[in-house]
Amino acid sequence: MLHAVNLSAINLNDVRALHFLLDEAHVARAARKLAITPAAASNALRRLRTQLDDPLLVRSGRTLVRTPRAERLREPARRVLRAAEELFEAGTPFDPVRYEGELVITTSDRVAEVVLPALDKLVSERAPQASLTMRAVTVGVGAFLRDQGGVAIVPLDAREPGLRDEPLFVDDFVCVLRKRHPLAQRRWTVQRFARAEHVLVAPRALSGRSTTDDLLAEHGLARRVSRVVTSFALVMPLLVASDRIAVLPRSFVLARAEARDLTVRPVPVALPAVPMRLVWHPAHEQDPRHVWLRALVREAVRASGLKES
Repeated sequence: MLHAVNLSAINLNDVRALHFLLDEAHVARAARKLAITPAAASNALRRLRTQLDDPLLVRSGRTLVRTPRAERLREPARRVLRAAEELFEAGTPFDPVRYEGELVITTSDRVAEVVLPALDKLVSERAPQASLTMRAVTVGVGAFLRDQGGVAIVPLDAREPGLRDEPLFVDDFVCVLRKRHPLAQRRWTVQRFARAEHVLVAPRALSGRSTTDDLLAEHGLARRVSRVVTSFALVMPLLVASDRIAVLPRSFVLARAEARDLTVRPVPVALPAVPMRLVWHPAHEQDPRHVWLRALVREAVRASGLKES
């Protein structure tokens, strides 16, 4: 009887408030997500504390932290809210103009930097009330896509088992150097490429070699890698201020080369391109909102100048 009484006292708005309050651990941010005032969000928190007989969020210095029970409730609250959304969306055409929820894209910073301007424009035009979140790729992408219902843009070899995917674009490689580099005005050959001083991106900095070195070795050549960095964002300052060169993905270079006074040359060895895939969880295969989001991402890729698969 106690469980029945407690359940009857909680409505879907309470579940929605619980989800955003626990997810944000911040009353004002939760209020924005709920489209209510901070005072109303505080009242909802007070009501939930009584209903659940737990403080849920407690003060620690200047921030709020979740209680152990609140941590356990986060996932069930999210699942209940998502199930309710699917229940009322079933069989209903998706209207992006009226959609007020969140659109989530998971990808690397370098891809996001190229795709985001076009994607932002499309979302603003077609789903003006929606929020857009670009999330960095981490481990457990499959679980995140299952729970959050977004999409991911990842290399072909980074796909996880059990997910749906389709070709999106091909990320090939180019050589980047400053416009006033001595090689910029000379005939571009594999020998001159090999003799130049190189910057290498190695995310884990475990090796100063890459596939480029293996391909040069087939020509009886070796290059000098004088700088190794762990992210693409660290490359540009080293190229602008020196006569070093770097082999980089075209998707990264598209967004930065011109602004940094850099120029692009082809890689003089047959470096294989990287097929990029649009990935999602099969649980959302037929969700009209999800179908719309996948089409929007494909359109943004075309508008961004990336080479479609």
